[in-house]
Amino acid sequence: MFLILDALASGGGRRLSSLDVIGAGPRLIAGILEKFGLEYRLMRIEDFLMRGKPFRGVSLVSAMSMDEAAARRASKLLLGVKILGGPITSDLTVVKRLGFDLGVWGEGEVSIESLLRGGLADGLLPDARGIPNLVFKDGTCNELRHLSREEFLTFRPSVKAVMFYSTIPHYKCSRIYVEVVRGCSNFNRPKLLADEVSCERCSSCYSGRPGVSICPQGIPPGCGYCSIPLLYGPPKSRDEEAILEEVKGLAEIGVRRIVLSGADFLEYGRDLLSQYPRNPMDPEPNIEAIDSLLCGVRELSLRHGFFFEVENVKPCLVNEDVARILGKYLRGTPIHVGVETGDPEHAKIIGRPCGPDDSLRAIRLLKRYGLRPYAYFIHSLPGQSGPIVNSTVRLMRLIFREGAEKITVYRFKPLPGTSFQDFRVKVDRNSKKMVKIAIELNRRRKRELLGEVIEAVVAPKVGRHWYAYPVRGGPTIRLTPAEGLRVGKIVNVLVRNVLSDRLVEGSIV
Repeated sequence: MFLILDALASGGGRRLSSLDVIGAGPRLIAGILEKFGLEYRLMRIEDFLMRGKPFRGVSLVSAMSMDEAAARRASKLLLGVKILGGPITSDLTVVKRLGFDLGVWGEGEVSIESLLRGGLADGLLPDARGIPNLVFKDGTCNELRHLSREEFLTFRPSVKAVMFYSTIPHYKCSRIYVEVVRGCSNFNRPKLLADEVSCERCSSCYSGRPGVSICPQGIPPGCGYCSIPLLYGPPKSRDEEAILEEVKGLAEIGVRRIVLSGADFLEYGRDLLSQYPRNPMDPEPNIEAIDSLLCGVRELSLRHGFFFEVENVKPCLVNEDVARILGKYLRGTPIHVGVETGDPEHAKIIGRPCGPDDSLRAIRLLKRYGLRPYAYFIHSLPGQSGPIVNSTVRLMRLIFREGAEKITVYRFKPLPGTSFQDFRVKVDRNSKKMVKIAIELNRRRKRELLGEVIEAVVAPKVGRHWYAYPVRGGPTIRLTPAEGLRVGKIVNVLVRNVLSDRLVEGSIV
């Protein structure tokens, strides 16, 4: 018996935000097990820890760096072979520290498949020599590499595995992430760490040429706070047919909200124009591929009655044609735009592929074509100063006036394997100022919803209250008491009160 534990975003053992998100990673592991005809169970790590019963068998735990505490607690209850995967293994010492037998670095599909063929299918830990991306207890590892597109296309996530999510998050009301593209084309390096003379000699970053895979100075690729280019490499897209088949399968078992996910949706199909693109601006988005995919998903949504959106977009890839196509299929849905800082020089030193002017232009375009931009910033980044924060706050206010529906400010977290992994986080009064302004702006936007009727899907009851999620995105709604509620039911809710910058209250009408 196999156990897949989804520890993603669980922190110390309890997810505190994004309670309506079900990621694609654990379903991908389930798909590999199904290919081998193996029996398995998938659980959120919170539910496993709450039960508190030991598991004897093969355990596969998917976690991020922030989930160390939860993974450590679970490890003590896992008595058979236990393997740790996900972004958490960017730190090669984590396998021993958390008490696991093996770790899987980066893209783990080939690694898991090879282990199963070698004996893991029978519950035995096989000889791991020659299997890529494996991390051992002593902190050593086999060859670390990215999947080729050909390898990537041979793996498909399980559809039926989503039904294991029957607590919180629940599959009938949550956003189910369907991976459409993996990796990132931003192979620029943060200037904060670079030697100017060496950079002039190389002249790869910010030159318009494809970024180099290996920096002469040893600086990891991409934004200094992000590990995606390091772990997953340049973008590679899934076949449209496979995506549509997965979406159709999810809809047929009752999924009502689907997110077409990737580090940047606009990377989809760029690898068909230029193999393994490592330039965040060239080639431009593959309009034909994007149009075809969104058209296919919309046809399925009209047939099966689900709602869909895309996840993130890089501002530097948003142009008039892109905004027009997105507006054609996604009008009225949220779209996430990374801004991070309001200072153009700061954007360069942290490795951003574009500056604040590009972000503002992209948000204006997306808003013009009927989308609802969510803008994302990061406080306490390396290089942050009072003047930089003042510029960022001005940009936050301007973006709000231009119609951004939500301003989110994350705290910088040094991630293993990234350029900024060794930086200490210092939350000063400037950082607190950014957070305070974001809360203020988001409350104002929530007050604009008062008196509005929103279509929402009922979520599980927590304590004395039922909750609901707007089907087209928006704040979580706490429902006033009503009869006949059930998870997954679509209802119309009149917003009556603003409870916080993230939560409103409403009654069913």
